[in-house]
Amino acid sequence: MTPPRMRPRVLVAIPAHNEQLLLGRALEAAVQAVDDLRSQCPFDISIGVSAHRCTDDTFAVAGARLASADGVDVTVLRDKRSRTVGGVRRRLINAMLTPGMHAPTTWLLSTDADSIVPPQWISQMLQAAAREDAVAVAGMTDLVDWSANAQQRAAYDHIVEAGLTDDGGHRHVYAANLAVRLDAYLAAGGFPSVAHGEEHHLIEAIRAAGGTVATPRHPRVRTSGRMPGRAAHGLGDLLATL
Repeated sequence: MTPPRMRPRVLVAIPAHNEQLLLGRALEAAVQAVDDLRSQCPFDISIGVSAHRCTDDTFAVAGARLASADGVDVTVLRDKRSRTVGGVRRRLINAMLTPGMHAPTTWLLSTDADSIVPPQWISQMLQAAAREDAVAVAGMTDLVDWSANAQQRAAYDHIVEAGLTDDGGHRHVYAANLAVRLDAYLAAGGFPSVAHGEEHHLIEAIRAAGGTVATPRHPRVRTSGRMPGRAAHGLGDLLATL
């Protein structure tokens, strides 16, 4: 029997800024992915939401939805201090860590409050890591709810396709679909407190330290193409330029 401190654990971290309308769906999908994982093997599970500088009911929505998540350790923060999205992710993850947590058997998964993960998201991300003996997995996303014409969509598709590699992988990094083993995350210094691109900085640091990053094209997370987006210089800004 695995000792309690060695029991594998998954942390799912979701930042949210004024997301009362979309957060419930995101959490429903995350809980479904947790249930799928636990149907296959025993894992301790933590789900955390950071209600960052919210002026709506995001905090209440998170607490109400996660209250019914059986067997899940829940963290819901009111973060009024962090000034960057990187700082929000970093503060949330720090709040989810507990003394004695065994970093080499703990995986941190990142997604967003406007995104819908597939039912087998966690299990497939961990399988991708196992196939390549990787300490991180950078997945892809599918854009939904974007009001754009054919020319704009073609321009976005070109950006995505330009990042695909001949070996069936890709060069993209999305915080909405990311998994990192906790020891690699900590060794890389965690998410930096930057205004944008925090996921790129983290993956670059992991690679610089010699860590293997798997880049499967599946599973894919559905993420919102709304404009304007919540994060400055994020996906919404990119879509606006197209």
